Amino acid sequence: MTSKTAPVRFGIIGLGFGAGRIPMIESCAETELVAVSARSEEKAREVGEKHGVDWHTDYNDLLARDDIDVVGLYTPSGAHLDIALAAAKAGKHMVATKPLEINLKRVDEIIAAYDAAGLKLATEYVVRYLPGNYALHQAVTSGKLGKMILGEFSEKLYRPQWYYELDGGWRSKWEVSGGGTVVNQTIHTLDQMQWMFGKVESVTAFMGTYMANIESEDTATAMVKFTSGAIGIVVGTTTFRNEKPPTRYGGGTMRRIEVNGDLGSARIEDETITMMAIEGDPELPREVQPPAANVFEDMARWVRDDAYDSPTLVKPAESRASMELVLAIYESARSGKTVVLNS
Repeated sequence: MTSKTAPVRFGIIGLGFGAGRIPMIESCAETELVAVSARSEEKAREVGEKHGVDWHTDYNDLLARDDIDVVGLYTPSGAHLDIALAAAKAGKHMVATKPLEINLKRVDEIIAAYDAAGLKLATEYVVRYLPGNYALHQAVTSGKLGKMILGEFSEKLYRPQWYYELDGGWRSKWEVSGGGTVVNQTIHTLDQMQWMFGKVESVTAFMGTYMANIESEDTATAMVKFTSGAIGIVVGTTTFRNEKPPTRYGGGTMRRIEVNGDLGSARIEDETITMMAIEGDPELPREVQPPAANVFEDMARWVRDDAYDSPTLVKPAESRASMELVLAIYESARSGKTVVLNS
């Protein structure tokens, strides 16, 4: 049983991306990194020695340890299922990078395994923890903007061809990545949209591959109708060259959200609220610190307390909803028809 006072102990599987998450664990008093695992001995050793923890090349060895409470899963998207099922069998709670898996059958298998084992499962959507995004979420869900009418959500970035060829080229293949920009980048925006506007009723989408030499899409747009009656517009692309500083994956990312209800409107540009106009001109904060610094701190608190509930922590139902919307966008774009999710 996890101690109510000692740090919750984490192990990370998958160090191509997961290594970058380790500072988040190290920065929180409530969390502790115990071990890491990667298929590459060189990578596992390098990261383990850098952070002063044990390292493994077989994730089963990490799962067999009795000093790990939670597994952080950071392998390619289509490789989550087998590891997640093994982690559930080993009695480990889990945080997985988005998406939880690449189709709903695999997502549901993971959720069912964790439900059956009585374990906690969350998916990391990192932009929820940024103060501007959290402030807008609070303004929308508290009703300060009134009944929501319209939301425009844009995630434009640039990815050169070499990005798709990294790590064996898995990001360019449908069977491993589950798609292109919609499932790999725009899914953050889709999560934010549902976080603020709620359940999606239907979606009409278009997509194409315009620049990248990949199997999947590099650009997509969708019109979304919510069960509340509100309308959403989503744009996602990896073809948008911009002036943002380059990242480890190529060009920078430009995010924009504009939302309005019958009492007010707001705009976020690159995670910062740049405009808020509300009837009666009340002063609302443009930054609000979320209840947890990151998903690992959120997860540690949930592991300790079954009643813990945080608006930033993406539990299975929300994680599934994002993947369901991704797949509906793909289905609509391929068929040329509107896809109904919740009538």
